[in-house]
Amino acid sequence: MKNSVYLFMFVSLFAFLGANAQTKTDVWDFGAATLDATTYNNNLTADIINAWYPGVTAGTTGKNIPATFTVGILTWTSNSATSDRLRTSNTALTRYDANGVPVTVTSTGESLTGYLYVNASAATARYFTLTLNEDDEVTIYAKSQNGTGKMNFEYTADATQKDIYSLTTNPEIYKYVAKKAGNYKIYDTVDKPFYYRILRKPASYVTVSGTVDLTNGSDIPAGYTINFTNAAGKVWTATPDGSNNYTIQLPAGYSYTPGLGNANGYIIGNADPVSVTANATYNPAVYKVSLFTASGNITGLTAAQLLKVGLVYTPSEPRIYVAKPIINTTTGAYSVQLEAGYNYTVSATGLNDFYISDNTINISADVTRDVAFVAKPTYKITLNTTGLDATQLSKLKLTFTNLNEAGYTYSFTDLNNIYLRNGIYSITSGGLDEYPLQLGPTSNLTVAGGVSSKDLVFIPVTVWSFDDATITNGVTTAYKGMLFTGTLYNEKAKGHLVMSGTSTAKVPLSPGQKMVISYYYSAKFNVDGGAEISTASNSTNLIESKEFTYTGSAVGYMTINNVTGTSTYLTEIKVMNAVPYSEIITVGVDKTYQTINDALAAIRCMTRAAADTVKVMIDPGNYEEMLMIDVPNIRLINAASTPGIGLLNKGVDIEPNAVRITSYYGHGYNYFSMGTNQKWNADALRVNKENGYTSYANTGSGTTNGSYWNATVVVTASGFRADNIIFENSFNQYISKKESEDVVVEWTSGGKGTRPTTIGSTAVQNKSFVERAAAIAYTSGGDRSILNKCRVIGRQDSFYGAEGARVVAYKGSLMGGTDYIFGGMTLVAYQSDLAMNTSEVNTDVSYITAAQQNTSRGYLMYECKVTSAIPVTETASVYRSKPGYFGRPWQPTTSEVVFYNTTIEATDNPDFSGQSLILPAGWNNSLGGTSDKVYEYGTIEESGVNNTSSRVSWAHMLTTPALTDATEINPFNFTKGTDSWDPISKLISNDVITKSDNKIVSPVQISTYNNKLYVSNLKSNTRLSVYSMDGSLFFNRQLNSDASIAISKGLWIVKANSSEGSKVVKVLVK
Repeated sequence: MKNSVYLFMFVSLFAFLGANAQTKTDVWDFGAATLDATTYNNNLTADIINAWYPGVTAGTTGKNIPATFTVGILTWTSNSATSDRLRTSNTALTRYDANGVPVTVTSTGESLTGYLYVNASAATARYFTLTLNEDDEVTIYAKSQNGTGKMNFEYTADATQKDIYSLTTNPEIYKYVAKKAGNYKIYDTVDKPFYYRILRKPASYVTVSGTVDLTNGSDIPAGYTINFTNAAGKVWTATPDGSNNYTIQLPAGYSYTPGLGNANGYIIGNADPVSVTANATYNPAVYKVSLFTASGNITGLTAAQLLKVGLVYTPSEPRIYVAKPIINTTTGAYSVQLEAGYNYTVSATGLNDFYISDNTINISADVTRDVAFVAKPTYKITLNTTGLDATQLSKLKLTFTNLNEAGYTYSFTDLNNIYLRNGIYSITSGGLDEYPLQLGPTSNLTVAGGVSSKDLVFIPVTVWSFDDATITNGVTTAYKGMLFTGTLYNEKAKGHLVMSGTSTAKVPLSPGQKMVISYYYSAKFNVDGGAEISTASNSTNLIESKEFTYTGSAVGYMTINNVTGTSTYLTEIKVMNAVPYSEIITVGVDKTYQTINDALAAIRCMTRAAADTVKVMIDPGNYEEMLMIDVPNIRLINAASTPGIGLLNKGVDIEPNAVRITSYYGHGYNYFSMGTNQKWNADALRVNKENGYTSYANTGSGTTNGSYWNATVVVTASGFRADNIIFENSFNQYISKKESEDVVVEWTSGGKGTRPTTIGSTAVQNKSFVERAAAIAYTSGGDRSILNKCRVIGRQDSFYGAEGARVVAYKGSLMGGTDYIFGGMTLVAYQSDLAMNTSEVNTDVSYITAAQQNTSRGYLMYECKVTSAIPVTETASVYRSKPGYFGRPWQPTTSEVVFYNTTIEATDNPDFSGQSLILPAGWNNSLGGTSDKVYEYGTIEESGVNNTSSRVSWAHMLTTPALTDATEINPFNFTKGTDSWDPISKLISNDVITKSDNKIVSPVQISTYNNKLYVSNLKSNTRLSVYSMDGSLFFNRQLNSDASIAISKGLWIVKANSSEGSKVVKVLVK
């Protein structure tokens, strides 16, 4: 049968005639934020929210939200008054706490300060009700705990409208439109929702009118209508008059799809949505085309597959008309109207496992023709599994997910009969939850027209993090070998297990192992009926832990028993081999441990007292490793008989007696070798190379995910010390061996160009490559740390420390360029080299410090030397660095830096020859602003020019060794904190010249008598320095003959240096 079909098209643009007056939008913000009152009705104020808690002082914390409240047309209903929570950073509000706020909406940049938290999953009895008018728009800012939420917007009268959005773990904006007037419920059917803000915008109507052009469609049936359909599926209809004119009222601010009604067989040719924001004129035109019907049956599919399949008819050339097949999913019959005389290609949706054997059609009359589906060929997959016994192998279930075709996954329990079609598949395992085993890192499987094989390695589980699977109360009885009873569940997004009532968790262990349980917020439990462990910190930032030793003689379990009446939040459980405490362990090619990371792993397993220190003696060599110092009192020591920290060959190599710990990650690049913890990982490198891509993105600068500016070494525990160690990030130094073996992918935005791949290339020292890359970083927990005669090497952001960490760098070398010593730590650099490490590009100048303190003491550069990396030896540059700056405050006003008795060398750079390495201004404010806490005292400029009068106005040039707050400048006043930590006096007293220093002992004689210090037997000019036990310099002078010096009673350290040698002695003046 031939049909005359008319195509509805727009032939004119909107003619905007002016908008109707806008009604204010109602807003309920659960942080009581005040939005612009000219646009919004702010329905939640501090007074309104606090009134929900009668008799409670406004601003009180720890209060659950009531079971019901009503504010205007919004009502909250819950079946619990002791569970749900208002969480906000607004301290004027009565609330539970401020967990998780403020938070930013990524798509808009808006900051949200509060939310109503539904503390139960799939709690459909906890919901909002909104009383709405037809066409009201509702906007909800929301997320869900685990990113699995399904937020429902349901019309309560007859459920004719039930719109559902999937929620993520980040707050996003969701919009609904009420199709009818009445009450609507908002609730989540799966997860725990967070409701931040709800808005109700009343519909504002505008007039749309126009004339239908029937020049090419004069025989369209009488009584046809013009239809406008919104995104929610609601249809507004207008009937043109005898002159084909129409007028319709539509809610403003939406897009509508135009169409025809009451014109059976008439199709809209161009159905692109049109936006309506104001009164407008639309003049549609109708065009006539000829269609014929193709019909028949779909063959080759099961009933279940018929429910999924769709057909698409694509013309060989662009056409206005779009064919829309109709499928009877019960019988498999189909029909479609096609334009006569055009070639169409037939394709399918929803069934990628099949193809259509005869997929072209061209008709000029009605035809009957079946659409035949044929299964795509599949190929056998052979597996080689290791790590499982026969019983475990019989329970194994493997799932293959097609990575290029969403929704196509295939699961198998018969591992001898796995067949897959062409594609790239990820592999996951199941069926083994009763065993502490998991599939090791595995690359994708590629099937390409033939049989394939894959090696699968199963490895023991030793860490349970509760963030990699869903543990459902009453359903999950085992999780990676842990066995559960009672009431418990996990929250994946937060990475914790919640135990309630009399629930138990059995943890598998082997003889010789111990278990570490980490917990926070609230806990009360025992292990195997032993002593009760508890916390009521109400903090998710304070993680506590306890160790338990397994005493069994065979593989067994230790049972964690929750104590009734309290919910226990477990963040992690680890099992490890118990290692006896050893004061000294060794690292080297032929030593107990071949890598420093192996040694650290052993230390983590040691059972030792809190004050016990482990000394790691490291043989000289290059150790390309990234370290986490996350247990206290570790000391890394260069084991050479004459240890050194020297560099060679433009900084690429080290002297034979040096120990260098180095890595190569930097901001602006992703790395195939980078694991999800931001650290180098051999399995990640292997898997990503096999896959040909990495799915993990380097977080780069900052602290996110433990990056700390991609630091080679991150110190999170107290009491760390290193002796004669080089800490380096080679990112801006040279191409290391491991980097040459890696695949480095430049970011689309933020990279610095394609990096060289040749080992030893120093091209990356060019300013064009320089980016943020730390050698060592301290968190606030990395307190009381000593770098004794160490070298730190980087270019930009080399040495980071957070506020709360106290660090001493004693007689070493700190090398870098831009802001290279940075952060809020308290740092004392004692008689150390501050070596500028820059290229010869004129814009590449050094800023030694970028301090960020708020309330703590800052940096004290005590008797340090501002110098340069040695040209050709320590850097590829042929000249010393250009003049730079003492620094620029990162935190304005409160950041503190003190340069005391500083010697500033000069440069030989031809453009600045003979000038001081510090520019006359001294300081710069281009990073965070100025600070009133930057100081100099006793500066010596070897250029011979005194630049102190040219310093910036906000820097203090001290004439006495005391700060403006009257603090005497000495190391102890910076290190002492609240526990009187005084490491420098001990370092000085132990710093006796010995054979290991490779120096000759001076013949100078030093003695005391009657409050005088006598120096005799001088053979040449001798530098004599006298220190008090707190590290303060008392006397410092060049002597050319015997001398006596008046000195007060006490213990003193005297150092003599001359061409004949050196001597350090401790003297007592009585």
